Amino acid sequence: MVVFTSVAVFLFSAIALVVASGFSLGAGLLALGGMVLLFRRPARWRMAPRDWVLAGALATYFLVNVATNLFHGAPARDYDAPLRFLLAIPALLLLLAWPPRAAAFWSGLALGAIGAGLLGAWQFVVDGTLRPGGTTNPIQYGNISITLGILCLSGLSWAKQQTHARTWIGSLCIGAAAGIAGSLLTGSRGSWLALPVCLAILACTQGSAIGKRLAGAAALALCGISAALWAVPQSGLKARIELAFSEANDYVVRGNADSSVGARLEMWRTGIAMLPGHWLAGWGKQGMVERKAELVRQGLAAPSIEEHTHLHNEYLDALVKRGLPGLLALLTLYLTPLALFARHLRDGDGATRSYALAGTLLTAAYLTFGLTQAFLTHNNGVMIFGFMAVILWASLLTRERLAVA
Repeated sequence: MVVFTSVAVFLFSAIALVVASGFSLGAGLLALGGMVLLFRRPARWRMAPRDWVLAGALATYFLVNVATNLFHGAPARDYDAPLRFLLAIPALLLLLAWPPRAAAFWSGLALGAIGAGLLGAWQFVVDGTLRPGGTTNPIQYGNISITLGILCLSGLSWAKQQTHARTWIGSLCIGAAAGIAGSLLTGSRGSWLALPVCLAILACTQGSAIGKRLAGAAALALCGISAALWAVPQSGLKARIELAFSEANDYVVRGNADSSVGARLEMWRTGIAMLPGHWLAGWGKQGMVERKAELVRQGLAAPSIEEHTHLHNEYLDALVKRGLPGLLALLTLYLTPLALFARHLRDGDGATRSYALAGTLLTAAYLTFGLTQAFLTHNNGVMIFGFMAVILWASLLTRERLAVA
């Protein structure tokens, strides 16, 4: 069973972006194995209070979504995304009973980030795609690619303790650079916001642990990649950032919503205008879409926002569609694992801190992504967060028990 969970965890990250819905294979194996475990109820089936807290956060998000969907008469397809958070709970049980090998997780993570960077570069250079997106869209691809890259950096403390430390450190550093570069190539500006946030957390919590020389080398490499992409006009990095400021200014001054940033700002304004009278249960997804279309017909909202089924802000989208319960469930989903992981940032050995840091960076990245994108309206956003969180939590507890023993 340890081999089974190790293979599943490896595949979950390794083929997340390079294969269509690649993240589903490893996650599916974990969920299926967990449900078998629940059915058999072996002696290894056990959960500590902290585990129930994490499971409770996942279940709360699912139940609130189900309740609001039932209230608004939502179609069956609207239950799909929240159901995947519920499926992460049996996966957690399986991982706690038979923890995967650390090498399987970190090697899969590095390989997945390298693959994401290479695929993005291939589509950009060879295929001539201006905004690479793999088998998904550029925003989702950019978010997941940079997440894989950032998580690679969290594994450096673990890598330093391994027999082949240089090989592991090199692999994780290459994975970090490739994952971040893959995101930069997509032109997904929302994902770039997570980079300084996560690097600041990394520097504040683990700068001394991974060593000043290694931290400095990693920082220089990342700065070098960013500077190179900024300097090369074909990369579009500089142009995308300058365009964002220009579009924001154009919306503020002229009210022009016929641009990427302008449309987002208009969606946020419209979403806020829809809140009065619908704080408790929200509008529901279909109700929000219909109300938005009505505002467009009345000339109270720009036509450019009518086609979107979410508001490009995770928090406002939850509040408008599911009311205050939906927003609280979303915050519970994010802040609960953040608190669980963050309390271990300075505990135990380097390996324990690596998992704690990875969990902290995962939630910090998603909190940042949510500012400009409703990431959890997409299956890949749901699967990466839900299953990565339980993988990291089970791995952290396993390493914690080994350190105490």
